Amino acid sequence: MEGEAPANRLTWATIVFAFVGSVVMYGVLAYMLQQSGDRPSASGLEAMRLPTTLLGIASLVASVVWAQWRLAVRGEYASVTTDIPNPRQFIVHTLIALSFAEACAVFGLLLFFVGASFTDFLMFAVPSVAVMLFFVLPKGSAYWTAWESRREE
Repeated sequence: MEGEAPANRLTWATIVFAFVGSVVMYGVLAYMLQQSGDRPSASGLEAMRLPTTLLGIASLVASVVWAQWRLAVRGEYASVTTDIPNPRQFIVHTLIALSFAEACAVFGLLLFFVGASFTDFLMFAVPSVAVMLFFVLPKGSAYWTAWESRREE
């Protein structure tokens, strides 16, 4: 049981950076396809732009709301109370928040595949990574600090 907390934290960090890495790889793929100049153009691009953009925004909002609801360490004394989930639950909650955030990048990739520009893709990918790095990651760091200080007592 002693080595479980660092292993859980490492698993969590690996998952977070795997999700960030997947969005980066989408970007590499889109960039390479853009440079090759061999991309099909779909006639429905403009019809898809608004719904896809709204879905991307909704997925980012869902990620932030989920993270605020499930990843937040509540209260000044969270390290000495039972109001934080166990590591396994926290990892599952993180996966859900990251999946919502990544969905935004996937919507951008979808638009790219039907003819949108690389810049259009980036307008979905950058906010996706930003939510992961500047919202989910800090909440996880706060959780692991609280969890580890709780175990030391």
